[in-house]
Amino acid sequence: MRKTIILLALIFAAFCSNSQQILVKQFEKTYGGSSNDKLLAMEQTSDDGYILVGITSSFGAGGYDVYLVKTDWAGNQIWSKHWGGTGNDEGVSVQQTTDGGYIIAGSTSSFGAGSNDAYLIKTDANGDSLWTKTFGTASSENALSVQQTSDGGYIITGQAVNSYAIYLIT
Repeated sequence: MRKTIILLALIFAAFCSNSQQILVKQFEKTYGGSSNDKLLAMEQTSDDGYILVGITSSFGAGGYDVYLVKTDWAGNQIWSKHWGGTGNDEGVSVQQTTDGGYIIAGSTSSFGAGSNDAYLIKTDANGDSLWTKTFGTASSENALSVQQTSDGGYIITGQAVNSYAIYLIT
């Protein structure tokens, strides 16, 4: 069964007769391949487009791979990229960075020190990887969110076995 990533752009419009808000669908788009692909996070970009991150088994090296899709303001796909190895890799958080690129946080069982490690990917504006990093131990860790800090570094929140972790990368 094919699962695809769908982006729905919704806006709030004032209902004329009272102060209620209603949702108006602006567009609906489908992304992905012939296998299982899931959207896990998205953000509007400085060019009024969208950056979407999640997982794909349609493209990549095996298992699930990190899947990044860039669209224009109307949801039309501009490009897509994927990263991963033979294990399962996922992107769960994405943010446009001050240099116009993107920072992705998630987890990987393909790379790193343990069964699952926090996974950080930095790209340029075209989605090409500039670097990747893993953080973890022999146990299991997952990154859940990433934000760029005012000094140009990154802060990642995540989960370690039976606890939560914060990584500050400068």
